[in-house]
Amino acid sequence: MLSIVVATLLAFQQPPPPPQDTTKRDTTKVKLDSLPLKTTRTVSFETSEATWMSLDVSPDGKTIVFELLGDLYTMPVTGGTATRITSGPAFDSQPRWSPDGKRIVFLTDRSGAENVWLSDPDGSHSKALTKGTNNLFASPEWTPDGNYIVVSRTSGVLGSVYELWLIHKDGGAGAAMLRVQPGPNQPPPMNTLGAAFGKDPRYIWVSRHRGGFGYNLQYPLWQLAIYDRQTGRLFTQTDMYGSAMRPVLSSDGKWLVYATRYDTETGLRLRDLASGDEKWLVYPVTRDDQVPIYPRPLSRIRVHAR
Repeated sequence: MLSIVVATLLAFQQPPPPPQDTTKRDTTKVKLDSLPLKTTRTVSFETSEATWMSLDVSPDGKTIVFELLGDLYTMPVTGGTATRITSGPAFDSQPRWSPDGKRIVFLTDRSGAENVWLSDPDGSHSKALTKGTNNLFASPEWTPDGNYIVVSRTSGVLGSVYELWLIHKDGGAGAAMLRVQPGPNQPPPMNTLGAAFGKDPRYIWVSRHRGGFGYNLQYPLWQLAIYDRQTGRLFTQTDMYGSAMRPVLSSDGKWLVYATRYDTETGLRLRDLASGDEKWLVYPVTRDDQVPIYPRPLSRIRVHAR
């Protein structure tokens, strides 16, 4: 009789079970979508201008490819309506035409991490060249023969510096051209960005800056250098107080355009490579991105010799 009373008292002391939460879904019945995720909402807009764009002109000089708000567009070089060739939640950026004009290399995080991808000029037949999960990439550039991509790559997402890598157009692990080799009692490693080719494919123009991300950095920061692909040597080409970055060379190898900061603005300098004479090409332009984490020190530009 006592055991029955104790059991009854314990039953009354136990709190009732919580009510069933009807706001939660049964995750066992939800099928996860593969990347890239499908969009559920769209936003429409019209604009005739943009900032912080990367762009490139096709080899025949007729078409521009550019990025805008994470999508890629093409439009006639003479102007007109832009045609979007990539879309979706992925952030696509820094497009670059192949030397034959048949492919475009660009950066995208549509696989879940930023990697180097290729596509046709209309955005179709896209494929990944790299398959990293913890890297950042910047300033991809084709070799003049169209067989390789030269791109800057970090070994981590934050706090890392960019190394220069060579990747085959069909993919693969790639090969490091300029590696970061930190060690005890060594100076800060060098960032390398903005690879560009001139008339001679042996040499690559780059922008270099010692040290990684930081605030209140002191000028000068970036300077241009030439990397000799045969000897592996580097030759500094500028000594600008406002830095020098994003080199672009004319197809005939006679002219160099690069960005530098003068006073509080960024401008483009034009150099005659034969005489070494320089002058302002345009000033000011879109502000450079030297001080933050500099994923793109200056928007992509392209020079055509006349």
